[in-house]
Amino acid sequence: MASSSSGTGKLSRELGFWSCLAIMLGNIIGAGIFLTPAEVAAASPNVATYLTLWALGGLMAASGAHVFAELGMLFPQAGGDYVFLDKAYGRSVARAWGLLAAFGTFPGSLAALAVGITATIAQTDMGAFLLVPIFSTDFFTLTTGDLFGIALIGLSMTVNLLGLSWTSALQMLLSLVPVGLFTIFAVAAIFGWHLDAADLVQRDSSSWDAKGLAAAGCAVFFTYSGWNVLTYIGGEIKEPHKTIPRVIFTGVTFTTVIYIVLNLAFITVMPLDELKNQQNAGVAVAAAQLGDAGAKAFSILLSMALLAGLNATMMAGARIAFAMGQDKLLWRQMRLVSPVRKTPVTAIWTQGIIASLLVLTGSFSFLLTWTGSILILLSCITASTIFVFRHKRRMEMPVKMKGYPWTAIIFLSVGLGIWVIGLVQSWKLFLVPLVIFVALSLIPYKDPNNSNKAATGSDTRP
Repeated sequence: MASSSSGTGKLSRELGFWSCLAIMLGNIIGAGIFLTPAEVAAASPNVATYLTLWALGGLMAASGAHVFAELGMLFPQAGGDYVFLDKAYGRSVARAWGLLAAFGTFPGSLAALAVGITATIAQTDMGAFLLVPIFSTDFFTLTTGDLFGIALIGLSMTVNLLGLSWTSALQMLLSLVPVGLFTIFAVAAIFGWHLDAADLVQRDSSSWDAKGLAAAGCAVFFTYSGWNVLTYIGGEIKEPHKTIPRVIFTGVTFTTVIYIVLNLAFITVMPLDELKNQQNAGVAVAAAQLGDAGAKAFSILLSMALLAGLNATMMAGARIAFAMGQDKLLWRQMRLVSPVRKTPVTAIWTQGIIASLLVLTGSFSFLLTWTGSILILLSCITASTIFVFRHKRRMEMPVKMKGYPWTAIIFLSVGLGIWVIGLVQSWKLFLVPLVIFVALSLIPYKDPNNSNKAATGSDTRP
């Protein structure tokens, strides 16, 4: 935990364009693009539909990025969504969002990434050591894979505690290298492109139904998520008014292109009927093209990309808890900053401990669904604040992005549509976060500087 030498203070602005781009790409590009194609393929009657779903996912991400870039420039400080909600709807709503994010979404995402890395390595011959049981009862089994996942979280914690220079350097290595290699892999795979117009509309055995399409939409949404990570570290970005929009749009554009290219690679190597049965499309394609050695190499690259996501998620989640600590919504130790490293020490430790406990669930599917349900709900609530800042409060915006209000409408329509469909299909996982959010929002906020004053809807941030 934080030492007595730690103190409260400001985070330093050290992150430039390339560091921010690495953080963003590392937060977006991970296991999703290789684990979700099967579900999307199962819902797609033909190749054209399959590619259209991925293109629409890029449109959704670009629309959301448009909204969050404007919000990030308006409030370039640590905390992201928490800060936006505080300014728009008051401290009580911001607190509800912050608690769900700090103790739900981000630790859950960290745990899911750690479990995903472990599962990816365990699928290869070199990962057999991750399947050894250590302790077992009727209700719980501890394996070497669980300990490995916890160790990965510990590694990310250590790097984040060392300071931004270490964090950004590792991010550059872990995200840009695999992304470059993924691009080469995809281009090589589609070099012998053989599909014609008839192939694009050729119907496979997949059925066209609302349930399957909704599942595919959820998968695509999850795969593109992470483009708003820069809003959580706005207090550490150089020239945020210039850097944030440049990085967000560069990152979203690149991600959309690489996702479509990768999916072209998948459907070039195997038909949709075969793709929908592949647990990991990337490993399957690598095995088909390069054999077992190629599959092992690709698993290592995928693990690097997942580590990049782990590192970026740890960085973002800790900043939310730090911002809440500054506002006295969490215990005061949460706002402690290392006087030497300038990192939010207690916040990083808290994220790591919760995530490590969640790793013990051992279920990637559960972690992804649980965190995803919260993510969609909270993202839509945050995106709605743009209407408040544009109209209701009539704030002086430093930069007004073009495309308003349609970009916000597109994002909210897609997000809420997916959430409603998810609610119908798995109401517990989707309804519980909403109930918790509403309940927390209804608890009046009491200003610690004035115990007799309730500030349920006022803007109390300096």
